[in-house]
Amino acid sequence: MERAAGLGRKSKGDDMARRVRFRVLDGVAVVTLDAPPVNALSQDLRAGLWAAFRKVAQEDHIKGAVLLGSGALFSAGADISEFDTGPGQPDLSQLCALIEDLPKPVVVAAQGQALGGGFELMLAAHYRLAAPKARMGLPEVALGLVPGAGGTQRLPRLIGAEKAIQLMVSTNAVEADVARRIGLLDGVVEGDLASGAVRFAQGLVAHGRAPRRTRDERARMADAAAHFAAVAKARTALADNPLHAPQRVIDCVEAAALLPFEAGLAFEADAFDRCMAHPQSVALRHVFVAERRIDDALLERHDGSFRTVDPMGKAAVARLQKAMRAAAQTLVAQGLSEDAVDGAMVSYGFRKGPFGGRHAGADGAQIARRIVAAMVAEGGACVTQGAVQRPADVDVLAVHGLGFPRRMGGPMRAAQTDGLIALRRDMRDWAKDNDLWAVPEVLDTAIKQASGFDGIG
Repeated sequence: MERAAGLGRKSKGDDMARRVRFRVLDGVAVVTLDAPPVNALSQDLRAGLWAAFRKVAQEDHIKGAVLLGSGALFSAGADISEFDTGPGQPDLSQLCALIEDLPKPVVVAAQGQALGGGFELMLAAHYRLAAPKARMGLPEVALGLVPGAGGTQRLPRLIGAEKAIQLMVSTNAVEADVARRIGLLDGVVEGDLASGAVRFAQGLVAHGRAPRRTRDERARMADAAAHFAAVAKARTALADNPLHAPQRVIDCVEAAALLPFEAGLAFEADAFDRCMAHPQSVALRHVFVAERRIDDALLERHDGSFRTVDPMGKAAVARLQKAMRAAAQTLVAQGLSEDAVDGAMVSYGFRKGPFGGRHAGADGAQIARRIVAAMVAEGGACVTQGAVQRPADVDVLAVHGLGFPRRMGGPMRAAQTDGLIALRRDMRDWAKDNDLWAVPEVLDTAIKQASGFDGIG
């Protein structure tokens, strides 16, 4: 017997209801994420899930629950529009705690991809199923972040420290058959996933199976020596890695064995907040968003990666490359060696310098600053002349067309991180000797507004 249920009467409740479908099949609540195209875990969707699982907890005729995703994938994770505004209530960590603490068994069944916060929902559930082609992972490091809803605490409880660190630091997604083999899944469902998940949940209810909370799982962390050896091994492997977030992931996994679960969550939350404020995460999130806003006449996605488009995208890249090369040659003419210039840019994060050198140098920060400033001047001209729509387009083209280090966010973002007022002052001095560093109008505009380059275009 099926019973339909609405989750609200007012307009906001209606928004929640549109994003979360709810029905009851023979005592099992079927909760479905319905926020196309990727079921991003926005505040409205989280609020809808909160209402649905509160209903599961409170209504006696409901004996268990299944959480599904509509469309081609379960959930791509966080709503990127909330990166800079804050998530609102309930946050994902609170929602995961609600699900994990339910006194009735909750089964999550994933199709397609379950990434980031979507996978953290799975980790918080009592039982996990997936379709054969499903993939799941915690790729937050790619945005300069650590998982923020218990992922660093629950994942090692299920698969151990070594595999947990590897999965999070690599940003790779694991396939369903592998996930089952290493202990992430209770089963892979052939055929209709929803029907299989409901049958599984009904079987749990029929056999009186209690919730199985991930927070209480300790078997994979029982060998403390092995846990801390895995942590030490990961730290050694990443000793020369310039990225901030992978180190914080390792810290959080270490904390999972040292601290009670709630304290571990607090440790993770602090690490997440520190990462959010770190310049690398600001830059990485900037590029991520800019890639999805840029005109497809400049940049296109191909086989999972981005490439510049001919002629418009490639023409803009050529202008930036010319400015970079001219600035490097000017510095050499002023007495620096080609090796010093190349070493400065490799230390900055480029794979090779303007003259082809691939070895990092020392004390090259001011060299890199001047070369990046020349790119800012040319990028500003590109915006003013309409070659690109916004400064963020310059950043994306530099990352994908020139190999500008992604963790720096592109020349315009890097300049904003370092401080636009000080850069303008220096460029005015440098421009006395060479117009390469002429202050672009866009820079003056950015300085006048609190959001800097981010508010242009």
